[in-house]
Amino acid sequence: MAQFIDNEAETKAMSTVKHRVDAIRFAHLIADLPCPNQHSEVRLAVRRAKRRKSTRQQQVLGLTKELLDRMVVACPDTLSGRRDAALLSVGYDTLCRSGELVLLRIEHLSPCRTRLLIPRSKNDQFGEGRSAYLSDDTTAHLNEWLDASQITKGALFQGLHTRKLGERPLVTASVRRIVKRAAERAELTRPEVSALSGHSMRVGAAQDMFVAGFETLGIMQAGGWKSQNVLARYVEHASTHSMHLRRWKRLSEIHAEARMPAQSGLALQPRYGCER
Repeated sequence: MAQFIDNEAETKAMSTVKHRVDAIRFAHLIADLPCPNQHSEVRLAVRRAKRRKSTRQQQVLGLTKELLDRMVVACPDTLSGRRDAALLSVGYDTLCRSGELVLLRIEHLSPCRTRLLIPRSKNDQFGEGRSAYLSDDTTAHLNEWLDASQITKGALFQGLHTRKLGERPLVTASVRRIVKRAAERAELTRPEVSALSGHSMRVGAAQDMFVAGFETLGIMQAGGWKSQNVLARYVEHASTHSMHLRRWKRLSEIHAEARMPAQSGLALQPRYGCER
């Protein structure tokens, strides 16, 4: 086991190594066998791998309100365009993961189409669900999609075949493609398009809420987070950027005040010993 971890760490990311170590642990537990993960050699091998590899995960680009509006406006007035606009807007308002978006059904939508039940998530394996509310703009985009598609039951967001409903729900890979395609239509830069993913709506909404001054508990409830550490990784770029903006603004004000002449109306008196 320790040798396996050393070999994997040479070519694999630390997150991949961790997933495989956890899988081995789970297999032993299911088989009612002694778990090797607690052995001292295995624990030392994991520590060696962490020192060799960075454990920091690369954060996707957050789809903030500014980017969202640009991408939604760029969606064409077609059946697929209306679906894409509705999916992007719903994903932003509900802070859903791509896996949660594809599980949404018409039955989860309230009669007035302003509230959604998220039936299941990664942190909710037993299906307790959580409620999410939609803005007026998102409800309008959703109404346009449902009226055009005539969906009355089944998956809320369905795939299209030859510009017609395929009667099958989207998969998570489809959500990622829709996000990137909408970004290309909005003429985002190539690095921005590459950094976007099906998770970007969730990240961007959390960053916007943090910058707007929402409390951590409120953001966690809105997105269904169980850990503050996970949320902190989502909003760290937004918080750091906001902090630097405030810093630069305050420093500019201080420098401006230092350059301003005295406003007392009295001429500055020369120092003693400096008169000529």
